[in-house]
Amino acid sequence: MIKQLCLLLVLLLSPSCMMAQIEDKPYMTWDEFVQTYYEGENGEEDEYLLEEQRERLQVLMQHPMQINRLSRSDLLQLPFIDETQADSILSYREKRHGFLSLGELMLVNGMDYFTRSYLSLFVRCDSAMLQSEAYVQRMREQDRLIAKLVRGTHEVETRLNIPLYSRAGYKDVENPTATNYYTGNALHHVVRYRYHYKREVLYGLTFEKDAGEPVAVRGFYPYDYISGYVLLRPRGKKWRVVMGDYDLQGGYGLLYGRQVYGNKAQALSKVSGNVTTFRAHTSTQESDFFRGLAASYCSKGWQMMAFVSYRKLDGRTQTYRKLDGRTQTGTDTVRTILTTGLHRTLSEINSRRTLGCLTSGVQIMYSKKQWGIGLDGYVAHFNSVVWPKVQIYNRHYFRGRTAGNVAANYYVSQRRWNCQGDIAFDANGHIATQHSVSWNVGTKLNIGAQYRQFSPRFVSLYGKTIQQNTRVANEQGLLATVRYLPQKKLELSGYLDVFRFPCPTYNSRFNNAKGIEGMLQSLAQIGAGWQLMARYQIRSKQQTYNYKSLVLKEYVMRHKIRLSSLFKATRGDVAVQLDAAYTAKQRGTSSKGIMASCRGSYKASKRVTAKAFMGVFFTDDTDSQLYVYEPQLLYTSSFNGYAYHGMRGVLLCSWQVLKSVALSVRASSIHYFNNSSISSRLDLISSSWKNDLALQLRWIL
Repeated sequence: MIKQLCLLLVLLLSPSCMMAQIEDKPYMTWDEFVQTYYEGENGEEDEYLLEEQRERLQVLMQHPMQINRLSRSDLLQLPFIDETQADSILSYREKRHGFLSLGELMLVNGMDYFTRSYLSLFVRCDSAMLQSEAYVQRMREQDRLIAKLVRGTHEVETRLNIPLYSRAGYKDVENPTATNYYTGNALHHVVRYRYHYKREVLYGLTFEKDAGEPVAVRGFYPYDYISGYVLLRPRGKKWRVVMGDYDLQGGYGLLYGRQVYGNKAQALSKVSGNVTTFRAHTSTQESDFFRGLAASYCSKGWQMMAFVSYRKLDGRTQTYRKLDGRTQTGTDTVRTILTTGLHRTLSEINSRRTLGCLTSGVQIMYSKKQWGIGLDGYVAHFNSVVWPKVQIYNRHYFRGRTAGNVAANYYVSQRRWNCQGDIAFDANGHIATQHSVSWNVGTKLNIGAQYRQFSPRFVSLYGKTIQQNTRVANEQGLLATVRYLPQKKLELSGYLDVFRFPCPTYNSRFNNAKGIEGMLQSLAQIGAGWQLMARYQIRSKQQTYNYKSLVLKEYVMRHKIRLSSLFKATRGDVAVQLDAAYTAKQRGTSSKGIMASCRGSYKASKRVTAKAFMGVFFTDDTDSQLYVYEPQLLYTSSFNGYAYHGMRGVLLCSWQVLKSVALSVRASSIHYFNNSSISSRLDLISSSWKNDLALQLRWIL
């Protein structure tokens, strides 16, 4: 008894408890987070959509939030934190007068081991002590807007990708045309400047030159892509405003890009309240963003948001051929809106920024802690007629000059269950609707379900939601999810999505094509340094194929299996992974593939870190292509796909040259055993080897 009393007295008088100067380290690395959280569903299909969000989370990881000072909205920026968990964290912090360490997250209701591990990447706990008078006075001085504009953190990043090979598009041609050569060199260069004062003032500027694009000619000043933004959200104020380039996310995305990403088994457990929010567009993604002004105001449960945007899009116009063989522009009717952002050939340059689009919208929402209702909508007007050439799969696509949507939404959040949904109408009265419910059965089991029905004629220019089709239209589906934690460090999750396309799609020329998609995953943490994961995915979908003069329908079924093991030590980690795929078509053909890979990292010192990846793959064709995560430079894409027979190697070294200067070098190589060339047309490489070198320099002040 005396020993216990002495121990208690030591703890109470300990300076570490009084001042709480505890430096906590994340429970996992960024590589672990991306591979575990984002590849629950088909990571390769969501890569385009998820790139911007992963980059935004990387910025948050580089500047983790102070857990004793963050707000509810700060927590809800993280896709794996729902409103109930955010409230639990803030309630615990208020009762305990702050966190002394991240280890206290174990005591927060509703926080499982894996969610705590994710959260540890984005928060820190190093200043829980009481604020002194000097600190309070200093904070008052910094609270002035002028001070916030200059006293924050400045970051400059430049990245140069150097291909150690030559593509066909860079070679001289005897008879140049608008489509048979690239007008620029093969280098890819990015320059970015970012500033942030906490999360109250942000501004930045981005320049990007893609490989093959010219510099300082043909209207490039100096590069093709230039993007900038200024975001103001002062602490304690009821308003927010962004100027320049920004992104919109709203609820489950019938009108704008969705807020929930990652594993479908986890997607339905987060209550977003269907609030439309805006964020600064910080990535190099050259499509799916707005350019203009957006502002919001919140007071007594009401939120009002308005935005206006004007962008010049890439549009390929209708053409006709003269008698002498020359191709000329016939009208200003736009046949295709291009979204790649590439302007390398003369044809791509001629289509650059030919279509103006003016978009404006509003949202009004009233919300309480447990429920909310809202109404939002927008109108978009193009300065030219958009009229895609009619095909069997696109007969209900948008055509004309003006489009618009209006949507009503709701959410209800209770202790153990929540539901939310919305219904949207386009300018012609066509409907899209979806509703979801999530139920926490105790503390270890979560069950979710979503029903969606999108009219084949529904038009949504900016919608991106949980869907199987390429656009928010022409789909009916029912999604069921489950997430179960039978033990403290064991997670079982899965989903089953049953869907139908009432009208023809690009891959199916028949009505009522059907399909299913499912996943089962087991994730286990054994001790402090060993993690095991097993995942099985299946997707079966009806498609059409041509047989002589007939058009027939068949099921195409794809199975994927992943087994991985991660071992962590003090200075690094090693992950071993096996991926396999098997695709079977109803007509009797099949394709199979397998890939074995190993990924590791080693921290040689406080300033030097090295990461490596090695993989060998054997697939029959692209139907059995396999996607794996490999080490990447900051703010770049993470998943690559591999087909046929070959091997892949990556080496990434990072050196903290000075306290504020970091240099990273990435070398990668791929060699095909059964191909003497890589890719085709202008991207053709007349070799079985493809070697790349990338340099990244970051300066933070």
